[in-house]
Amino acid sequence: MVPENTMTATPIRPVGARERFDPPRHPERIGPPRSSRLFVSLLSAIVSFTAAASDPGSTGGPWPEFRGPGRSGIAAGGDFPVDFGPNTNVLWSVPVPGGHSSPVLWGDRLILTGFETNQLVVMALDRRSGKPLWRTTVEPGTIESGSRLSHPATATPSTDGERCVAYFASFGLLATDADGRELWRHPLPTPVTQHGASSSPVIAGDCVVQLCDQDVDSYLLAVDKRTGKPRWKVSREAFRRGFSTPLPWPPEHPTQVVVAGTLRLVAYEVANGTERWSVRGLPNEMVASPVTDGDRIYVAGWTHGSGVPRMPEWLSLTEQGDANRDGQLTREEAPNGPARQHFAYIDADKDGQLTRQEYESLAAIFNEAKNVAMAIRPNGDGDVTRTHIDWRQERGLPYVPSPLVYDGRMYLVKNGGLISCLHAKTGAFLFQEERLGALGDYYSSPVAAGGKVLTISQAGIATVIRAGDALEILARNSLGEPVLATPAIGGTTLYIRTQTKLFAFVGPPVESVPTGSR
Repeated sequence: MVPENTMTATPIRPVGARERFDPPRHPERIGPPRSSRLFVSLLSAIVSFTAAASDPGSTGGPWPEFRGPGRSGIAAGGDFPVDFGPNTNVLWSVPVPGGHSSPVLWGDRLILTGFETNQLVVMALDRRSGKPLWRTTVEPGTIESGSRLSHPATATPSTDGERCVAYFASFGLLATDADGRELWRHPLPTPVTQHGASSSPVIAGDCVVQLCDQDVDSYLLAVDKRTGKPRWKVSREAFRRGFSTPLPWPPEHPTQVVVAGTLRLVAYEVANGTERWSVRGLPNEMVASPVTDGDRIYVAGWTHGSGVPRMPEWLSLTEQGDANRDGQLTREEAPNGPARQHFAYIDADKDGQLTRQEYESLAAIFNEAKNVAMAIRPNGDGDVTRTHIDWRQERGLPYVPSPLVYDGRMYLVKNGGLISCLHAKTGAFLFQEERLGALGDYYSSPVAAGGKVLTISQAGIATVIRAGDALEILARNSLGEPVLATPAIGGTTLYIRTQTKLFAFVGPPVESVPTGSR
């Protein structure tokens, strides 16, 4: 039985490359309907996103990219309910195609990507009712190989109010207008990586910037946001297997994009891709994305390979295991230890053989890698490692979830259900590796609004805490399904993608929870 306060939208039928739907007609739930002529007139491509943004009404402000405005994870002036779940404070819920990407919001639209029936999907819903508006589909190329949890629709789309840009590793970049019509496409080769691809596209100035770090031939690409034509491409050969999303800097009018990758954080000029400044001291691969509070850039990362004791010499490994004396090692030949444990990572071209070059290049990375959280002043030129790092910490580090910097504090969520809080200016721990009471791994990044912080475990347990100097858990809510996507917040509505559904939660009008003292 559908709960009384739940609206379940009609499932979307996959028919053709782009399917249109009648606009929602539920005035008792969502206010006066928009004229259907907006969806068929020649002006719709110009009006839909932009007009809605100028008068969002009850829908709240935009959440236009991964982790919302400025990629901060914060809905300024927004809020979300403390208690929610499949039968609690549900505004609506709809079935959606599979995927790990997050919803983005602009005006009355919610945009989401997915993958079903061997098609890559970009779809729009009315964010107040969950009713489908349109979907655009494209055929994938070679689906990227990946781990058990990887998915062809992992990167979150990005919008600037005039266009929506999506990235699929098996296709490349795709831009649509507000009505789902394709504006341009920029095909890209399927990346070579063990875990699939997840870095989301970034709209910065007149460019769309896409990070494509992989096991071989990594690069950073910029295309014209209006045409999809290439602006520049920078080789990142030294950067192995990255999953982080770039951070435009400064947030209001970006002239740089800051990228966390293998061993280094690097700022590139948006205009031409020139490297402006960099900081050393990161792990061998980065999953969490950098964030900013407007003064500093914060980055945190942990991987299993970082801090590995010095790797054995290549010749000692071949002497022990190279049975056929061909100068290479198969997985069966690799002696027990790092070579076998990290075989899939070291085997960059995925041909089932370790060469000396593959092994020694990654051994050098492992030997230098460091698990760390740090705060950096974002200016200077060249290597600013010695001059621009304000603080470092090496405990409580996240693997996948990006840091959250909210109300002067930085929150870090670690696998196992552990959360830490640091003073953002000094790096001093306010509390360290406290238990959330929700065990397991964490892939969703924390978000915040209304004096509260939300974390969600892979198992689908959403923990709401009060933002403050001490851990105060307000609620634990079971969503009933696994969650890997990061939530979105629009106004007082919380949007969460589970394994099979998209939920919109909204609570009764209450005052925001006051934050703790600092």
